[in-house]
Amino acid sequence: MPLVTPLSPNHDTETKQLAEFFNETLGFCPNSVLTMQHRPAISKAFINLNKAVMAN
Repeated sequence: MPLVTPLSPNHDTETKQLAEFFNETLGFCPNSVLTMQHRPAISKAFINLNKAVMAN
């Protein structure tokens, strides 16, 4: 049982669009990203960090 409950993938439209990256690379959006949506700036920064790391 998580200490902070993940939010719905549809909670924040901008984060949902950014999270498409995970659906393409992993096939799903990690719960950690859904939990970070409580602080949208953190979730967006985390997704962009992952995109930068995974860029070839």
